[in-house]
Amino acid sequence: MDSSHLPTYLSAPPKFSLFVAVVFLALQATPAAPADSAGSGTYVKGGKHTVTFKDVYAFHDETTQVTLVYFSESQLDKKAMTVELRKKRDEDAIKKYFDKAYARLRIDRNGKVVEIDLVSPGYSLSRSLLRGETEVGKSDVKLNTAKRVEGRFSYDETSLGESRKIDLRFATDLADVGPPVKK
Repeated sequence: MDSSHLPTYLSAPPKFSLFVAVVFLALQATPAAPADSAGSGTYVKGGKHTVTFKDVYAFHDETTQVTLVYFSESQLDKKAMTVELRKKRDEDAIKKYFDKAYARLRIDRNGKVVEIDLVSPGYSLSRSLLRGETEVGKSDVKLNTAKRVEGRFSYDETSLGESRKIDLRFATDLADVGPPVKK
């Protein structure tokens, strides 16, 4: 068959061409979720309570100048989370997307993990990881561009006779939440 006689979207009826244009524009306006991401980790409390993290989401908060990396026990709706952050500019807006256990790392502009929060059914842990000039836990974090964060964080402590171990690994593009909202 001669290809010169095949219809193209340019020679299609006007309604179809309009449909293609609308779909194209809608896709351009949809915020992209991090394209390339991998995150995993475990949290073990007392050898009995174990959480395995399977998904990761990260963004840079321009207002506080920190990068936040979230780990989730279940798959995350990253596009919806990005839309919420663009609208509300408050990290509490995305907490509804965590239906199971999650962990959050707060990373300063120098690549130091300064805080970890962990929420698991029946248990939560919140630790500021800088005591004076001493960093608690071990981290190797690279904020290698304004659009990507990768690294590893581990924490091992025993208090009141109970051990807690955290090991988190991540490599993800930062969600594009846009510039800070002026108040």
